[in-house]
Amino acid sequence: MNIIVHMKLSGEDVAALVTDIPHKQHSMYKVTMESGYNNIFFTDVESGNWVEEDLGFTKLAKKIGVEICNYSHRSVHVPKLLMWHTFYKEGKQVTFGAFNFMNADQKMFEIYHSNRKYMFTLVQQTQEDWQVLGNDYIDIDAIDCVFIEHVIKVIAPYTYQ
Repeated sequence: MNIIVHMKLSGEDVAALVTDIPHKQHSMYKVTMESGYNNIFFTDVESGNWVEEDLGFTKLAKKIGVEICNYSHRSVHVPKLLMWHTFYKEGKQVTFGAFNFMNADQKMFEIYHSNRKYMFTLVQQTQEDWQVLGNDYIDIDAIDCVFIEHVIKVIAPYTYQ
């Protein structure tokens, strides 16, 4: 979907091109303002509020979300309650969210970055073996294996039945 939306920003009429980015976990769009500014806007899986990528819950994200909802026929938001965890890696604080669910007999964990964006899904194969499922927007070879090991250590207690 490509649409042009019109809105008021700081008292001025502004037009923006909105392009749908198909995504399984988020309503996601690339928005290009007539000024040339562009960014990715997506819904937070917990609250349904709009997020401006790498900037968070901004006023612009909220305005863009309202305009998109006027044109889009998305389904009702069903919140996912994420478990947020923080650990330290090489002296830096790392935060991620996890949403666990069962798919048949497999325990699965959707992993979200602290910026609220979906990263990948971990699937527990056995007590020690895990599979990483990516999506069309990430390079699975670029995923930080040390990060994944830390995530697995953190979520492991949630895998016991």
